[in-house]
Amino acid sequence: MKVSFGKLGLALGVVLTGAAFFGFGLNEYLTLDTLKARQTELKLAFDASPIEFSLSFALLYIAATAMSVPGATVMTLAAGFLFGFWRGLVLVSLSSTIGATLAFLASRFLLSSIVERKFSERVTKINSGVQKEGAFYLLSLRLVPVFPFFLVNLAMGLTKIRTLTFAYVSLVGMLPGTAAYINAGTQLSEVTSLKSVLSPTVLVSFILIGVLPLFAKKLIDYFKRKAMNRKFKKPKAYDYNLLVIGAGSGGLVSAYIASAVKAKVALIEKHKMGGDCLNTGCVPSKALIRSAKIASHVRRANDFGIQVEKTSINFAAVMERVSNVIN
Repeated sequence: MKVSFGKLGLALGVVLTGAAFFGFGLNEYLTLDTLKARQTELKLAFDASPIEFSLSFALLYIAATAMSVPGATVMTLAAGFLFGFWRGLVLVSLSSTIGATLAFLASRFLLSSIVERKFSERVTKINSGVQKEGAFYLLSLRLVPVFPFFLVNLAMGLTKIRTLTFAYVSLVGMLPGTAAYINAGTQLSEVTSLKSVLSPTVLVSFILIGVLPLFAKKLIDYFKRKAMNRKFKKPKAYDYNLLVIGAGSGGLVSAYIASAVKAKVALIEKHKMGGDCLNTGCVPSKALIRSAKIASHVRRANDFGIQVEKTSINFAAVMERVSNVIN
């Protein structure tokens, strides 16, 4: 098995980063209690160097999202408290999108080939669906904040969805949830727990918003079909029970079985009945081979004690026989 040092290095980096994050207790800093306890300190640091602080915050947010470490929710609340609603929304939206895209690319680089080898048939079906409606499904997942975003990043990395599509759909889809947390962050003193940010009413609203893209797509497809079918007048009655287009092997069998059970069948063929198999493939080739086989036997007749004076092949007669076999 060929070892990719690039993949090995990236996987080792992810493991070491995760181990360091929890080993040094950095996860304790990304809690609501810590944020509320240090809000004055953070505010003073931002007021002292707003640009440097904002850039450092964005880089930390990108790193946390890219490495799929917990704490993005608390950082989003912190952004609302520190930067205000609009600046916080822009900063977090861009940072979360960049971080999510990096996690998506890492998942694709590290895991997609392994998953494709082990579950090739299932992956092919999933990718076929993603190719058609992947953007709508991703948007729905992003609009409902009950789905862990880091799992969405990793799962989408295993599909064939385009990176640019993943990025802009994620940016748009995460916007409502981000706005809810940013808005809560502007009133940080009133936030008692992370669960209190999303009340049951707000969650139901997000779920309805999440279903909206898929519903809209189905509705658009319905009206498209209606518009297309409007060009054709639907008859009050039909002359046939079954219409078979193409009188090849499959068409002939389909028509025959249907007519055998008393269905009224129309069979349409623009050229020759029987298709390629009967007219240019299997049947004529086997008829030609049969003539060649007989000629071979006649030429070897003396080997079997049968005396044959002379043999000749009348190719026109051979082809006439082939034509008769086809007929």
